[in-house]
Amino acid sequence: MSNINTQIYFGVCKNTSDPLMLGRIRVEPIGVNITSRDKSNPGFDEKSKTPDKNGPWSDKDPYIFLPLLPYFVNQVPQPGESVMLMYASSLSDTSKNKFYIFGGFSSATNIKYENYTSSQVHLDSGPVNSTKKIPPIKNSNDTYVNDNYSGVFAEPIDISFNGRDSADIIIKENELILRAGKHKPFSSGQIPVADDGRAYVQLSKYFSKTSYGEPESETRLVKNDVPIKYLIEYDVQNPENPYSAFTANIYVYSLKTEDNAYATLAGNFDINTDINLTGSTNGVTLIRMINLPIGLNFDSLSLEINQRLKSMITNPSAMLLSSTIKIDEQYPFYFRPSKRILDITTKVSEVGDLISSYNMSTLMSLIKISNADITPGYGLVMDRKLSPYIPYKPRKEVFVPSSSELIENSAALMGANQIYLLSHDSTIPGKDKIDMSKTVYGIGQNLILDNIEPNTSSMVRGEELLELLQLIVRFCITHVHPYPLMPPSSVTLDGLSTDDLLGKMQSAYQNILNSNIRIN
Repeated sequence: MSNINTQIYFGVCKNTSDPLMLGRIRVEPIGVNITSRDKSNPGFDEKSKTPDKNGPWSDKDPYIFLPLLPYFVNQVPQPGESVMLMYASSLSDTSKNKFYIFGGFSSATNIKYENYTSSQVHLDSGPVNSTKKIPPIKNSNDTYVNDNYSGVFAEPIDISFNGRDSADIIIKENELILRAGKHKPFSSGQIPVADDGRAYVQLSKYFSKTSYGEPESETRLVKNDVPIKYLIEYDVQNPENPYSAFTANIYVYSLKTEDNAYATLAGNFDINTDINLTGSTNGVTLIRMINLPIGLNFDSLSLEINQRLKSMITNPSAMLLSSTIKIDEQYPFYFRPSKRILDITTKVSEVGDLISSYNMSTLMSLIKISNADITPGYGLVMDRKLSPYIPYKPRKEVFVPSSSELIENSAALMGANQIYLLSHDSTIPGKDKIDMSKTVYGIGQNLILDNIEPNTSSMVRGEELLELLQLIVRFCITHVHPYPLMPPSSVTLDGLSTDDLLGKMQSAYQNILNSNIRIN
């Protein structure tokens, strides 16, 4: 020993293959002369041909250290990692009474493996190992650098048992979580990202309880929000003309596009909605461009535009250049000025823009599909009645009433992409018995795919099964036969048809069975 005042020494783990499996390791202490150490232990031979007598792991091995933590906590380093050493006597380092504790890490991102030199970063012996390479997981105000890191590592307030990779046990104040696959795959030095698809068991204590009643239904009115089919835009080429002699065009677009399905809903579309009308791949189709006569004044131009809008109602086949369009198939449609004209009326930056803004505002005030228009210049047309309002339709909704009360409660949860509940003594008739031999230390993925999956069955969803059974009972009670010895009629007395019942049976494989939760 170099200093009698030293309390903790350091070493490098060299071997963990303890024949007794007691967690002992062979350590090379830092700063110790190995040659002198070997000579101080007569009879020890690192390369002995009879290792049980005088070689590694024998009673004469001076490099064996016992774990300071009890046997019930297994925390063994890998060869090459750092360990902290303690001796029962500060006057002798050759005694067998010497112990080790796992050394620290430079970062939680290096828990898979970190050699002795790298792990010294935060010690006096480690200034040469730059901390700039260590990515921070949290900011100084205790917030995460990235929300995707949240939940991967245990919070300081909680107690945890951490694995080398994605498995750990978290003990909170009123909760226990056992999980595997808590983060995406990562390399040492990278910050792992949380994985919501982890497998877990969670035991929780709560201080309130929610009770649920029988399902109830109610009918309420909801907007019959449908996508706009056509868009009509008018544009003026010379809005700055001071003589009221304008040249204008009308553009008719088809908005039958999945790319803009949400934006083109009647309840979402307005005068400012941008759906990239100039795009070539966004699904919007320019059906027609109408060149209006040149040099029209306000009254003549507004009349031309209004007539085209009204022809969308009275003669849609001509307006849309389609001989196959049927009555009322043109609804709903929307009309408005082009984006350029709209910008002219709302964005005035120079004196010269005032004339353009006045002209286009005046024109918009004259564009009406009917005298009752409340928004001249633009608007939604839902039907032949020229209604600008989205109609309502009744919708029946089923809900489960609930109530909460302050009372002690507990919950146990288990989650994973696939869940298997297995019994050693159960075998499904017609299937093989699941071979659970040699699985004491864990069940591998190959056994799951080759033996467990094909010899288990899907779990059943209770309420959905009861619904199907109720239909079957209804059919049995209310069916009638047209004549004796003939099959029952296809529709029962209360309106249940055989097609309805067969449809429910066909969907049972998806609605009633859960193939991701399996039992044997």
